[in-house]
Amino acid sequence: MRDDVITAISRLFEDLAHKALVPGAQLSLYHGGELHELATGVEHAGTGVPVTARSRFAYGSVSKIFTAALVLQLVEDGDIDLDAPVTTYLPGLRRSEDHPVHAMTTRQLLSHTAGLVSDHDEGTVRSASLRRQAASLLEQGPVSAPGTAFSYSNSAYSLVAYLVETVTGQDWWQTLESHLALPTGLDPSFVYDARDPGAAPAAVSGHAVDLVSRSVDAVAPYVEPALTPAGGLAGSATDLVNFGRAFMSPEDAALDTDIADPQILHEMGRSVPAADPFGLADGWGAGWALHLAGDRLWYGHDGTLDGSTCNLRVDPEGGTALALTTNGTSGLQLWEELVAGLRDLGLDVGHYRQSAPRSPGAVTREDITGRYVNGDLKVDVTRTGPDEFWFGLANGFSGPLTITSGLNFSVTVGDLGGMSFNGRFLPDPTAPGAIASMQYNGRTLRRTPFPVHSRV
Repeated sequence: MRDDVITAISRLFEDLAHKALVPGAQLSLYHGGELHELATGVEHAGTGVPVTARSRFAYGSVSKIFTAALVLQLVEDGDIDLDAPVTTYLPGLRRSEDHPVHAMTTRQLLSHTAGLVSDHDEGTVRSASLRRQAASLLEQGPVSAPGTAFSYSNSAYSLVAYLVETVTGQDWWQTLESHLALPTGLDPSFVYDARDPGAAPAAVSGHAVDLVSRSVDAVAPYVEPALTPAGGLAGSATDLVNFGRAFMSPEDAALDTDIADPQILHEMGRSVPAADPFGLADGWGAGWALHLAGDRLWYGHDGTLDGSTCNLRVDPEGGTALALTTNGTSGLQLWEELVAGLRDLGLDVGHYRQSAPRSPGAVTREDITGRYVNGDLKVDVTRTGPDEFWFGLANGFSGPLTITSGLNFSVTVGDLGGMSFNGRFLPDPTAPGAIASMQYNGRTLRRTPFPVHSRV
């Protein structure tokens, strides 16, 4: 890559980080056989401690690709068959003959097609016991039948980690270090380490950024112990890029040793037919999200955790890998604008493009108001005018809901500089004119009879 292009990328990165008010960020790019590392800002607002290329940021859900890679190592060893029922390896989880767990496979867990709820917290998730979490999870009603639909699930990766523990005979934390980190030279750490629960978080501080008021407030990173395999790793952007290079040709690989046989490892990126992650990605494999850029298929994953954001993209055929880490919630906006800016500079990064909201359209005869539920996740859709609606999520991620076409919609979030995110309502096939569920941010939420009052 020419020096002037690298200079332009560096300037773009600095300008967008400043615009988004993120206290600190890293950008690591491997392209054309060269690694470029950029860092800006501070690790903690107000401290003056600079971000370096080795600062550790919370990866959030990008942690899942490491848990998936552990599974693929066990596949290579012949310890796991991706398409065998998980009860083959977890006999203690067997339930009644008609329980969905008997139809769940490891591939379905890794591709979010097992039908499990997104998040589940009834006390056990606060424990580091993945066995207890798995048993409690299976008491929850399924979102869908295994292998029939996509619904993003952190809980599924907690169950996957329990599978890893059972097969290896050691806890997930030890397995990640002994099977993945130490042999390859990767250097991830844990936001929460079950072996040292009193230790301070390894990641830099997160920050809640309000672009409207221009306020920046520190947030301590935290992840529930049983969900650490789904979202509790921390590290640098370069570590993510080096991990991604393991999926390229041997001359581009950066690790001390292979993670697994390349043919087996690429199962993480082989599209699963039932995976239709509307509003999130173009497809999904056994670990990787799949993104299209022209005729190229990119592997990727995105994550957030307590004031931190993380994005990774890998073009295995073209030999390009890109990772962005930030310690501000507005890193979401930074990423969107960075992808657009890189495209203008000639680097078309695979990324799911959210459509811009259009003028409000007339709602079809179906009444879309109500409460939508997926495990602990709850969304209230209320009417604020004749054809105006409000999307309310319990964690504050809320905004006006605009019907864009048919039953598709977008939600605009003012705190994130007016960014919009897509979703759709799904009709009830058994009751014409009724809505059965909502698909938003990759999650499928079922409509409940819980009354939600309009705000007209």
